[in-house]
Order: sequence, then C-alpha cells, then structure tokens
Amino acid sequence: MDTYAVAILNSDDNESAKLSLKNMRIEQILKQAPGTHARDFFSLSLTSLGDAASRKRRAILNHYSVNNKIHPWFVLPRGSEIVMSFGCVRAIINRQSAYIFEAHKPTIRQQALRIAENVQKTDSFTLNDGQIILHARSKKDLPNFELRCVEEVIREVCTMYDRRIRLYEPIVNSLMDRMNSEAFSPSGLHKLVPVKDSLQRFEMNVKGAIRCITDLLDSDEDMMNLLLTEKAMAESQNKVLPIESHENVELLLEEYGRQLNSILLEIAYLLQRVQSKQDIVALSLDAYRNRMIRMNLYLSVVGISLAFGTAVAGFFGMNVINGWESSEGIFEIVVMGSCLFGGGFMGTCYSYLEGTKTHTKTIENLNQIEVLNRALSDLPALDYSFELMLKEKEPLTREKFREKVFASEPENMRESEIDFLFDLLDYSKNNVIDKDDFLRDF
Repeated sequence: MDTYAVAILNSDDNESAKLSLKNMRIEQILKQAPGTHARDFFSLSLTSLGDAASRKRRAILNHYSVNNKIHPWFVLPRGSEIVMSFGCVRAIINRQSAYIFEAHKPTIRQQALRIAENVQKTDSFTLNDGQIILHARSKKDLPNFELRCVEEVIREVCTMYDRRIRLYEPIVNSLMDRMNSEAFSPSGLHKLVPVKDSLQRFEMNVKGAIRCITDLLDSDEDMMNLLLTEKAMAESQNKVLPIESHENVELLLEEYGRQLNSILLEIAYLLQRVQSKQDIVALSLDAYRNRMIRMNLYLSVVGISLAFGTAVAGFFGMNVINGWESSEGIFEIVVMGSCLFGGGFMGTCYSYLEGTKTHTKTIENLNQIEVLNRALSDLPALDYSFELMLKEKEPLTREKFREKVFASEPENMRESEIDFLFDLLDYSKNNVIDKDDFLRDF
C-alpha cells in the first residue's frame, strides 16, 4: 500500500512552530478529512514514498533528466475541508488542521515550517501620525485558522516566485554580457534557448496561479465556502451566512492577484530581453554570412578577371599560325591589353559593389535611427513640450519648436534630434508646424 509523507499543522499549536511529520495512507487521510472526495487525490497528483525513491534513482542514472512538469492550480472548497494545489504546495485544510503533502522533499518541509510560523504569528500594525506601530492582536481578532492557512500558502508561493524572478535577473544579465563577445558564434544563440524555455515554464506557472485566483474571485459561492468556521457557526445557529461575509477573502485574493500580475510583467520583460538578444544574434549571424557570401563574390570577380588573361593566353597557345608570330612588340601588347581589360572589369565590379552612394545612404540611415532613438528616449519631456505647443495660437516655426522642447529640459535631446523631430512633424514640408494638425491627430 502506497504511503505519503505529510506535514501536519494543528490549530492548537500556539506555543510551538514545529510540524509533526507522518507517513499516511490514503484511507487514513480520508478519515481525517472526510469531506474530501477520493478523486481529489488524482487532481493533487501526489507522489508516494516508493515513487519518490524510484524517481530519484532514475534521475541519478539519467544526467539529462529535466523536470518539465507544470503544477496543477486549484482551490476547491469541499464542505468541511479545502483542497488546494497552489504552486508546489498541495494541502488539505479544515478548521483544526492542515495536511501539507510531498513532505519527503526538503523544500516542501521548509515551506511547511514557514507556513506554520506565519500562521501562528499575531503581529499587526496601525498607523499613528504617519508612523507604523506594530502590536500583537488577540486570538479573537485573528482570521480563522483555515483562512490563515490558505493565505500563508498563497503568500509562500508569491514570495517564492518573487525570489525566483530576482534570481533570473542576474542570470539573464550575465548571459547578455557573454553574448556580446559571442555574437558571431552559433553556440551563443543556442545558449539562450534553455533560459527562454525556463522563463516560459515559469510564466505558465504564474499564469496558472493568476487563473486560479481569478476563478475564485469570479465565484462568490466558492469564496463563501472558504469560510469554514463561519459557515459551521451559522449552521449551528440555523442561520444563513450573508453574502457580504466573503469580503475579507476577496480583498486577500485581489492583493495576491496584483502581486502575481507584477511578477508576470517582469517575466514578460525578461523574455522580451532574451528575444531581443536572439534577434540581434540572428542578425549578427546573417551579417557574418553576408560577409562570407560577399567574399565569395569577390573571389568570383577576381577569378573572372583573371580568366580574360588566361583565355587570351589559351588562344595564342594553340600553336595555330595567325600572322602575328613575327610582329615586334605584339607580346607586350597582348599581355598589357589582357591585364587592363581584366583589371578594368574587376574595378567596375568592385565599384558597383562598394558604391559610394549606397554606403553614404546606409550611414545616413543609421545616423537617423540613432537620432530618433535619442529623441524618443525622453518621452516625458516630449509630452511636456507638446502640452506647451498645443497652447500656442500661432503656427510653430523651427525656432519656436526648439524653444518649447528645450523648455522641458530634456536630458538626451540635442538640436539635431529636435530638428529631426520637426522634419517628421512638418507634414506639409513648409517649415511650419500647424497646431490644427496636432488637434486633428490627438
């Protein structure tokens, strides 16, 4: 019979933060939590001690094994119990006890210990003249045990994810720095793939947490059913719990939902950085391939140029009488003519490939991109400038436009950036910006 390692926290453990660890079978767990459905254990996807040992052996034998599993996410009220799987924490909670599974893992035991410590804390705070004053709350002022357990499980996962995003930041930064020296190496592009895959798995887990909280917030009935103690007291008094009773649950879920959304935005930013670096590396590799193709083209041009001379030499080497055999100076003329023709062909091709106009146009476009990048790097100053410009009654000349932009004290903009913006906004190309154009566009 499969047994499972369980960390048990009881509501009367007010003096100690220690957890009791116990190996239990499914039928023993069901006796302690009779409201739980047997099929809920399939949703929890628990790992027995026997399976954990076999997985560990397989992981030792297979050095390349990677845990790609996405955690299940749900919080299910089950009458007198709450079944929840939030992140790596799987638990069954009732009014007196909390059963945290997978306790054979050191990380889960550590999380269970922190949850137990936080559940038993009675600290609170008040604001007095702008100062935060900490004080201890009485037991009757504390939320009920089951709600404190649910909150601490969610808080533990949110804190863990916040730590994880702080861990990803230096990894991504270090990888970005290394990629600068390996821009032309295909292996550099491959190094980004594991980091991107890991971030995407992290993103899917955070989205699962947000979806779980959103589903709870969308159901007033589920939020009411999380209040096990209040419901039991109301039933003992033959009363119906008012719908407004779930306000504390709703506020709790909204707060952690905001935290998870912030983490999701940071993940999206890191993923975008990795994607941008992948694009840059891909462009660098494309440029490197283009240089190789260009070199191959140059060699082909040189080969064709030399072929003119070798073709003429071949014609004269046929030992066919042509009447020029006794002509004085014909050898020098043929050699010089072949070299000049081949050299002229090669020079014409190089002149076309290294066209001065094309090169100048490319440099000009790159300078414009740099100017536009600096001009758009200080958007708050630009917004302030537009606000001043919209108050003007007369059309804006280049000098007035420059004056309004400099009035916002931009940090990165110079006259070249301001003139470039003026040219972009001058639709009619008459060196004047009409205010009506702005009003129509905005």
